[in-house]
Amino acid sequence: MYHAYADTPESIRSTVRDMASRDGVVGVFLCVTPADGIVDWLDPFLRRLDVTVFGALFPEVIYDGENRSHGAVVCGLLSEPHVTTIPELSAPDRDYAAHLDAELPLEGYETAFVFADAYSANIQQCIESLFRTYGVELNYIGGGAGALEMEQRPCLFTNEGVIEDSAVLAAIEAPMTLGVKHGWREIAGPFRVTDTDGTTLWGLDGRPAFSVYRSVVEGHTETELTAADFFETAKAYPFGVARLDGEQIVRDPFEVTEGDGLNCFGNIPEGEFVHILEGEPESLINAARDAGREAREPDTPAEGLFFFDCISRVLYLEDQFERELSAVEVDDTSMVGALTIGEIANDGYGHLDYYNKTAVIGAVEDI
Repeated sequence: MYHAYADTPESIRSTVRDMASRDGVVGVFLCVTPADGIVDWLDPFLRRLDVTVFGALFPEVIYDGENRSHGAVVCGLLSEPHVTTIPELSAPDRDYAAHLDAELPLEGYETAFVFADAYSANIQQCIESLFRTYGVELNYIGGGAGALEMEQRPCLFTNEGVIEDSAVLAAIEAPMTLGVKHGWREIAGPFRVTDTDGTTLWGLDGRPAFSVYRSVVEGHTETELTAADFFETAKAYPFGVARLDGEQIVRDPFEVTEGDGLNCFGNIPEGEFVHILEGEPESLINAARDAGREAREPDTPAEGLFFFDCISRVLYLEDQFERELSAVEVDDTSMVGALTIGEIANDGYGHLDYYNKTAVIGAVEDI
């Protein structure tokens, strides 16, 4: 797997051009961190490229065993990607499947990188359309793109430039094996979701969502939880959506709304049952290690690892996050990726989901 790191606008442009000119490279995957004026120079550059390109802007990138808050990871692909843009993820009543080529699996494509604007309203509906179209015929890996300022802006990359409020699917012929783990454990619940509107959770067991959540967290931490500093405490206490035959789907509440609702990254459908979860460094790091082992199937050589991990795990683990990276890293195996705002993957049990606070690892033999 060809890969490189660059940290200035000129070096990023130069590295992408050099990568595209290598023998056998027919596509470029690009992960970039936020920076002032990035769209101004990157958008026209992408439009002028004569090689297929896809990728996104993320809070941080992963390269050479480190998470980096500045710069770009550039990967040259030997399998030409089939790139599809799914627009207007916040518009109501969109037919996302109409943008998808249902014949991709029949044409030999086995893996799909999927990136979505993390601040779009209908990521879950888009993902459901992907699964209805392709089912388990593709393996999926990716995540939510954007910066941490809680503001929607252009963040997805294709040969059309830098776009927003969309999803990008890049299918490749190379197979990939996946590991998906989170390591959070239940401390309260289950609570029935009695009122919800998209990504805003209004009611649990018929009571205001924030009231229920605050009662549990304050009882567990013996500290006062307020709307003003909500995320500082909430980053350690996500929701877990119950599932019969797999790990819970973690949902990250990040903001208190007027009326005691909770805004989350990702939908929580009405009628679901949720727990409030807690993690500790060892359980999260061990989960990432298990995800790496699950991705690297026995007797299957891996040339490279793609690691999409949640930025909120970095915010929670702080200076211990390097232990999570070390737990996944394998000697003599390239590892690149990004710290995402939510993760997208199928977990090996037939599910395709939009996760929060979860480690997603893909192992590929030849890309």
